[in-house]
Amino acid sequence: MATGAFDGVHRGHQALLKAATQVANEYEAQSVVVTFEPTPVEVFSPRNSYNIRLTTKEQRQQKLEEQGVETLVVVRFDEALLQTSASDFVKQYLLGRLGAAAVVISENHTWGRGGEGDADLMRQLGEQLRFIVRVVPLLTSEGEPVSSSQIRQLLWAGEVSRAAHLLGRPYSLSGPVVPGSGRGRQLGFPTVNLIVPEAKLVPAPGVYSSLVEAPGITKPTTAGGVAGWPAAVSVGASPTFAQGGDKRLVEAHLLDFKGDLGNATITVHLLDRLRNQRAFNTEIALQTQIAADIQELRLRLGSCPAMTSLLD
Repeated sequence: MATGAFDGVHRGHQALLKAATQVANEYEAQSVVVTFEPTPVEVFSPRNSYNIRLTTKEQRQQKLEEQGVETLVVVRFDEALLQTSASDFVKQYLLGRLGAAAVVISENHTWGRGGEGDADLMRQLGEQLRFIVRVVPLLTSEGEPVSSSQIRQLLWAGEVSRAAHLLGRPYSLSGPVVPGSGRGRQLGFPTVNLIVPEAKLVPAPGVYSSLVEAPGITKPTTAGGVAGWPAAVSVGASPTFAQGGDKRLVEAHLLDFKGDLGNATITVHLLDRLRNQRAFNTEIALQTQIAADIQELRLRLGSCPAMTSLLD
């Protein structure tokens, strides 16, 4: 049994889940993940849960399943749980309700009232209550622990390629296609538009090289371990046309795409940041910049052999 928020299911989480699966196999037991909803960071965040989650509930479940988790248990993170001592959580939840034979945690994991539980306490409880405890060392990158908080900081700064390295995959935004103003088509660069769920973290405003995954795409290609159609993606409200609008708007121009995505739900995989958002004095200046963005996108993706067939 592994327990934690697992927001992002990043490389550090993946190492923990791999260790839990190995222990389960070793003792011919079932691998179980215990997680929380809402996530603790949503409850404690001064941002009031806005723009904070790396994965929605559905995305987190999918990513955990992809890691081979057999059973997922979601515990409501409410006032009662907040007031539960670390020892009682282990006794009442992990052992009493779920029958844990072994508990696998990272070396910096804390839990219980006021975060009083730590790896030393878990070892003590394991000895007292006769369950196995495995403590997994933190995974580091460039000397820093791989953590959800670090990934959030990178995304808020627009550093999606560095975030992807820690996640083990490009950061993704998903949502239903919504009607737009039609201005992109008027400029000669039609877009599909989506607004992501409120709690989902949206990176810093800017223009990004991306792959778009959607039901209407029949020839997806891959880059960074994900599949989709090459696209230039604008994140945030339009500064040129003074649209205060929803700063969570995501507009994707799919290169040379002729299909109709209608009301489909699409996923945008952000690969790299092309530039910051900025206002332009004229529509012609904006058109010139968009054309330059697309050319830069072709150059960057063209260096990836898997992209060649779509970009030729």
